[in-house]
Amino acid sequence: MTQIIIKTLTKLGAILQTVQGWVIALGLFLAEYFFADHAIVVKAVLIATLLDAVWGISASIKQGKFTLSELMRQTVAKIAIYGSALAVFIQIDKVASTELCTTVVSIPILVCEVWSMAGSMLIVKPDMPFLRLFRTVLKGEIANKLGVTPEEVEEVLAPKSNDAAQSKPRTTI
Repeated sequence: MTQIIIKTLTKLGAILQTVQGWVIALGLFLAEYFFADHAIVVKAVLIATLLDAVWGISASIKQGKFTLSELMRQTVAKIAIYGSALAVFIQIDKVASTELCTTVVSIPILVCEVWSMAGSMLIVKPDMPFLRLFRTVLKGEIANKLGVTPEEVEEVLAPKSNDAAQSKPRTTI
């Protein structure tokens, strides 16, 4: 146990000998100060944003037009925008001695991310019964992600004849 503590302190000392180490330490300190009381909300928004990115990658791969750099820019921008909004409302909550503002602001953010994820999920797995319930209301979202009109969504998501043949169970003689 003592060896682990000594190694950890040695590594920490090495990290704090660089400018980047001090910048990261300052960033972590400020993040802890700003978000400590609202960690659940911040984590929920961060997880939803990252899951949306994962499903977006899956949908892009299925379409054959995978663009990681564009997706990363969008994800970083979303995290920055959401983080800025949450930081402001967290400070309002601290002044008002409440957690209501941050919670109220996080709900539409989470709903938007779930909406976006559901559109990507439908592109990846259009025959999933649970997701098919949302197909009608998500046509615009899916059309935007696929680059087609909302009227063309059904034929794009329809199973191909090869897919239908491959999904049938094979019998061997």
